[in-house]
Amino acid sequence: MKKIYLVLLAIPLLFQACTKDDPTPEIDQEEVRGLTITFTEVEGEIHGDHYDYHDIDNPETESIEFTGTDLIPPVGAHVHLEVGKSYRFNIKMLDAHGRETQQTFVDRDDIHYAFILGVPTESLYVEYADTKTDGTEANVGVQGYFTVLKPTSTFEMNYVMRHLNAGVKANINTSTDWSATDYRKFTGANDVDIKFDMHFVEDHNDDDH
Repeated sequence: MKKIYLVLLAIPLLFQACTKDDPTPEIDQEEVRGLTITFTEVEGEIHGDHYDYHDIDNPETESIEFTGTDLIPPVGAHVHLEVGKSYRFNIKMLDAHGRETQQTFVDRDDIHYAFILGVPTESLYVEYADTKTDGTEANVGVQGYFTVLKPTSTFEMNYVMRHLNAGVKANINTSTDWSATDYRKFTGANDVDIKFDMHFVEDHNDDDH
């Protein structure tokens, strides 16, 4: 009888130990419920096959905010960038609780990559410039730079943050595949898929929106 009592007494203790070792998982920080994309003018200095970028005083900035589960922009939202200028783009993402979550994508750089679609590629030079929490560089597309090369008519830009299957990122050429229209060949699912109008102009007076 004493042995049975000891076994029964041990069961609650064992359950408590298992509960402590197996905590409830956190809500996935990749569920995006709000997003803002911001373009900030910088100085771009060409060096061979790449640019070096520097902050400037009183830069021009443009931003669009996307809300709701479908990440819809405001009616008439439009970005125009000037030919010959460079811009830093930043993506701020919010989860269902309003917490910033974009760093999660950067820190999980082995399974994330952004595709920028709809852009006349001959009119734009793109470079990603992400930094992980530990300070190491990454190539994801939460932050980067646009250098506008040629004017365009208005086009619909489509920014897609792809959650890649394990091992797929190694097949992406991060120098050229940022604009891959067949990006679905890089198997996975879309964490973010937003669209908005954009226009490259010689100067602001040429804007046609």
